[in-house]
Amino acid sequence: MHLLAVCLGSTDPKVPDGLVVAGVGLMALSAVMLHLLIADDTESFVIAALAQGCLYVTALWLVLGRASGRRTLVFIIVVALLTRAIALFSPPTLSGDAFRYIWDGRVQAAGINPYRYVPADERLALLRDTAIFPNVDKKEYARTIYPPVAQMIFLGVSRISQTLTAMKLAMLGFDLLTICVILALLQTEGVALARVLIYAWHPLPIWEFAGSGHVDAAAIAFMCLAMLAVGRGRRAMAGVALAAGTLVKFFPLAIAPTLWRPWDWRLPAAFAASVAAAYLPYLGVGAGIFGFLPGYGSEEGYRDGGGFFVVDLLRALGIPSPSGALFMVLAVGIFIVLAIAIAFRRPSAEGAGAGQVLLCAFFLLLVSPHYAWYYAWVLPFLCRTVYVPLLYLTLACFVLYIPELEALGKEVHLWRWLYLGFAVLMGIDLLGRYRLLPLWRLT
Repeated sequence: MHLLAVCLGSTDPKVPDGLVVAGVGLMALSAVMLHLLIADDTESFVIAALAQGCLYVTALWLVLGRASGRRTLVFIIVVALLTRAIALFSPPTLSGDAFRYIWDGRVQAAGINPYRYVPADERLALLRDTAIFPNVDKKEYARTIYPPVAQMIFLGVSRISQTLTAMKLAMLGFDLLTICVILALLQTEGVALARVLIYAWHPLPIWEFAGSGHVDAAAIAFMCLAMLAVGRGRRAMAGVALAAGTLVKFFPLAIAPTLWRPWDWRLPAAFAASVAAAYLPYLGVGAGIFGFLPGYGSEEGYRDGGGFFVVDLLRALGIPSPSGALFMVLAVGIFIVLAIAIAFRRPSAEGAGAGQVLLCAFFLLLVSPHYAWYYAWVLPFLCRTVYVPLLYLTLACFVLYIPELEALGKEVHLWRWLYLGFAVLMGIDLLGRYRLLPLWRLT
């Protein structure tokens, strides 16, 4: 109730003019971008998304650089809602993943384990239609890749309506839940509530959740609930929420060391029990419980190593590089050492925020995902600790919708250049921390 009173209060200064201009600009560009998606003009959409990112950075700077009042917070929320309302009408131009979500829900409703058959299997022929089935990606050879909690969400939504709009509305609901939880986190830690803009106005959640309906929205919401539970001393509840997020998409597990307190058993016990309970209804397929996950790793180049930025860069430079398996072992080792160091730090809200940002940065650099929506999960952490390299990565990743460009007669792999810029910015920041260069992080 106190948070609601903070949002609805009116005895404070007006919204800064610059923020109003930026907010109106974001909404206007959203309308333009919707038109571009309807016209299937992906390249122009990416250019507009980068322009939207520039407006976003301007707004972020205004919020971080001055005190803000209640009216400003209300304005931030209104713009966040309106931009998402615009994106909700976008066609599946950027991604058709939501078709697979609906299909998986339909298969479960028919009493069939979604990990058992590929969509094109003749034993599922009676479930086919002309609206969803033809648009399911990899239907001829890939069983579902999504973990159990994601499957439960798909089942629930599909029982209400088997349409893209229904699935996008569900993911929008999780997205709005994330905004509410971020506000609660900021209030708990005594941080300015206006910093919710860092998530709420970012183009990624707008277009990937309201626009494309990616289930990552649910994983992020559960992850934020886990952080809020930890902040309020509810360790078991945090373990349940962390497990739920991990079993939508696996990335919330990367920040688990920042939530755990040394020798506390409640969080890991609740996590393990929740994972076991979630997998239980699907165990009839045995080892097939992981679905297409092994095949996905091979398809994305992780098995031969080319899907990892570090390995890809070494090979591009003609430097001997490890195999995919060896690099995975090295990457996991590095991440475990970093995670242990963070887990056994002296606990504090500031230290947890810095640790989460550090783990996110190294995780993304080592794993180097290939799709734009895989970066949105770091945004809640930036609301507490704004880190320029991650800010760059989350804004520039829209270029991944244009995998290759022709320049001077040569192929330009934007994926490689995206991560190269990220690595350079991380290096500059690390140098700044050691006073070799000015520290230019936004704080």
